[in-house]
Amino acid sequence: MIRRIGKTAVIVLAVLCLSGCWSRRELNELSIAVALGLDAAPNQKVLVSVQIVNPAAIGQKKAGPEGSPVYVFRSEASSVYEALREMTTVMNRKVYLSHLRLVVFGEELAKRGISDQVDFLSRYHELRTDFFLIVAKQARAQDVLSVLTPEESIPANELYSSLDVAEQNWAVTSKMTLDKVIDDLTTPGISPALTGLKIEGPVKAGAGLGNIRTTESPTLLIYDGIAVFRQDRLIGWLNTRESKGYHYISDKVKRTVIEDECPNGRFEVELIRSKTKLVGKVRNGNPEIGIQVHAEGNVADLSCHEKMMKPGTVQDIERLTEENIKEKIKEAINAAQSRYHADIFGFGEAIRRADPKRWHKLKPDWDARFSKIDVQINVDVKIRRIGTITDSIQSRIRK
Repeated sequence: MIRRIGKTAVIVLAVLCLSGCWSRRELNELSIAVALGLDAAPNQKVLVSVQIVNPAAIGQKKAGPEGSPVYVFRSEASSVYEALREMTTVMNRKVYLSHLRLVVFGEELAKRGISDQVDFLSRYHELRTDFFLIVAKQARAQDVLSVLTPEESIPANELYSSLDVAEQNWAVTSKMTLDKVIDDLTTPGISPALTGLKIEGPVKAGAGLGNIRTTESPTLLIYDGIAVFRQDRLIGWLNTRESKGYHYISDKVKRTVIEDECPNGRFEVELIRSKTKLVGKVRNGNPEIGIQVHAEGNVADLSCHEKMMKPGTVQDIERLTEENIKEKIKEAINAAQSRYHADIFGFGEAIRRADPKRWHKLKPDWDARFSKIDVQINVDVKIRRIGTITDSIQSRIRK
């Protein structure tokens, strides 16, 4: 009898310790947001836009006249949190941010400063940190969120996947998550840099279903360039070549294509892997940086008259590819040092790792020192494959 009472007591205690669904919320009580847009508004306010999934349109096989896959709601307030709560006056459900894929800063807001908005994103308990942060280039975030995309019914999902694929294969764009942005904002010796997104075409046409019901969409969202920040404020943009140089320095290049001229023609090399090492040191009180890039690639296209099996031809392509990468790196460094005076590469962090004591003395006026720092660049490229044919087709035709 005593043993039976004891077992019953253990079971009761175990049941009491089990967690329940005390904070549960049904799906039909939530508006699932997949993208958040933040724009500057008058009187230091912020205009918040949210891209909300329309479950009815996503679930049906064929969209009807009013079957837009997403809706965009906007609200203006003194803070992001206040704006989200104010949206309940036009929505019958609370905005749910746990499935957020993208946060878009309007260019004007980015110029004003993003620290307040980043503070909200890091503090809000419902948010995960796996979404990407980007800047609308010469555009407003609310307009970006309004454009429908042709390949994915949910635009935020397409932009998320597109940025992921572009980083893997093109090296002009890169993913920036909340954790990385916070690190760059709070770590001395490095400034944030976010991928830019531009609207190509009329915004009004992009917001209609006609944008996804044609073989050629009149309005597209295209990733373009890198937004350069000093502390938390946008100060300018890197072009395509400078953006590639930035990614080489930052060791973010995975695969890309390099096109350059060769004797009597052009060639393309597909880089299949790349590794960059930053070496910082202080010599006679002056900081120095060494950039070492090791890359491997394959010949992807060739219109030169040189024969691939001729001794020295592959070495010439390797040398030209090395020079191409080095020039892009130089252009990126020149833009950061001369045009923006912002250390987006983490040179200061490399100096800190190499010599913490001397970095403590260099840190107070690092922006000025960064603009004059001596940088040595060493690029080593190895061609692994030349393709299934040796000579170019053009050279065969000429024969």
